Amino acid sequence: MAIKARLWRNRRIASPRFRAFVARFPLLRGIANRKAKQLFRLTSGFVHTQVLSACVQLGIFEALDGKALSTTAIATRCGMGPEATRALLDQARRLDLVISASPDLWMLSDAGSVVAADRGLREMIRHHDMLYRDLVDAGAFWRGDRGETELRQYWAYVRDNDPAKIGNDEAAPYSALMRESQAMLADCILASHDFGQYRSILDIGGGEGAFLSAVGERHPSVNLALFDLPAVTGLAARHMRERGMLTRCTLHPGDFTVDAIPAGHDCVTLVRILCDHDDDRVLAILRNIHRHLASGTRLVVAEAMAGDSEGANLAAIYFSTYFAAMGSGRCREGREIIDLLARSGFRDARMVPTTNALLAGLVIATR
Repeated sequence: MAIKARLWRNRRIASPRFRAFVARFPLLRGIANRKAKQLFRLTSGFVHTQVLSACVQLGIFEALDGKALSTTAIATRCGMGPEATRALLDQARRLDLVISASPDLWMLSDAGSVVAADRGLREMIRHHDMLYRDLVDAGAFWRGDRGETELRQYWAYVRDNDPAKIGNDEAAPYSALMRESQAMLADCILASHDFGQYRSILDIGGGEGAFLSAVGERHPSVNLALFDLPAVTGLAARHMRERGMLTRCTLHPGDFTVDAIPAGHDCVTLVRILCDHDDDRVLAILRNIHRHLASGTRLVVAEAMAGDSEGANLAAIYFSTYFAAMGSGRCREGREIIDLLARSGFRDARMVPTTNALLAGLVIATR
């Protein structure tokens, strides 16, 4: 019955006569106009992203960070002509990225202030140029005729049969991007689970140690350890030294699918790791981890997860496309991760709500 009702509704909405009828009644017209605006936002969304990208590339957010400036002053700082600057600022105002405080005085909005303050967010926006190029022929992309993509080339570990052989030159760009883009994610995870209850935390696939450093700063008594590819642990040493965390952290180089996982930690974390890989590789990762952990060790999986909430749905739309371009991984629902954990030998897996489902979901299990 629900299917028949939906089909009937679709036929009515598609009918020009029905839409003309709706337009004659204020209440129905308001509903129809709202739906039309939603559809237009979807249709024109690519323009929105390009305005945002231009503002980042041209330095609009940095120019206005903590300041109110004239069009001419912004143009000078960003190396643009005044007319072109005003045209871009008008678009940014329409997207609520900047505010026109007076006829020729500009300031950042709430959203613009966040972009200006978060270098990692700006780096991700710049990084999206690769994704745009991979999506240039959308039909071919979704048919699976995408060939070799830029994103697959960029993320070396998803295309290399022996990730342990990845060199520093290949690892450095993606490691830096992951480091820069983890600030908000780390805040969300730390606000959603008490890591201060653990004696020692091992972050597997921890990159340059951005999440682990955030844990260390929040919980000074917790011992820290990081496990990642040899090319990455060298980068982690430099970053954690800069954060003042290296003396508290032990670095372990290796491949988490085949190498021994260091023992002696009562908590192991996988932050944005499983989503990068297809199910067979995820099972290889989890089974290898399970093989080496002591009974009772807590495993925390944190990554963007699909779900029914608005935030989880937005995350799934974005990451499902991104992983398709990577040619590896997918945005899973929490129940799917729980199933993979159970198949790998972990027990008592459960979802834990987070402060922002757009950024991450949490699944916690026990060895």
